[in-house]
Amino acid sequence: MSRRLLGVAVAVVAALALAACGDDSGSSSASTAAAAGTSAAPATTAAAGGAATTAAAGGAATTAAGAAAASATVGEADNATIGQKILVDSAGMTIYLFEPDGTSQTSTVPAAIKANWPAVVATGSAVAGPGLDSSKLTVVTQPDGTKQVAYNGHLLYTFISDTAPGQATGQDLGGKWYVVSPSGDQVGD
Repeated sequence: MSRRLLGVAVAVVAALALAACGDDSGSSSASTAAAAGTSAAPATTAAAGGAATTAAAGGAATTAAGAAAASATVGEADNATIGQKILVDSAGMTIYLFEPDGTSQTSTVPAAIKANWPAVVATGSAVAGPGLDSSKLTVVTQPDGTKQVAYNGHLLYTFISDTAPGQATGQDLGGKWYVVSPSGDQVGD
């Protein structure tokens, strides 16, 4: 996990340096981490453009352990596998909800699988990317102090098996993990 956090931190520093040089493509600073959650990765999302952080499209991202940006950005992107727009982080990685969480403010992801489903986290506020309702985006402090991002009341995660933007290999996994629509609802059963 430290290697992943270090990689994200390096990407953040590079993205912030690009942003400081006058990149006005609409990208936002974002803070994310592959912290102890279920399906989370860098917690920023954007549809297109902006400074690349960890992979493809998006805004700047940082880790919970990193210090750079204070905001996490969550956006939407078309997903061919799912056949509709879904929430993604700034690197374009798919964001999921864990159905057993419901709209609880506390993650119920079992400890045995948290490493596979990192929580989308922020060191400060969260920012809604284009196409999302900013009033639905919040940051919730978990019992361990993690600042987890939620949308429409659902805690958000990424999945470590998604290795490139556009993948949604965690969809309907175990009948508990689902991608999230721009309206903030689970997509699928």
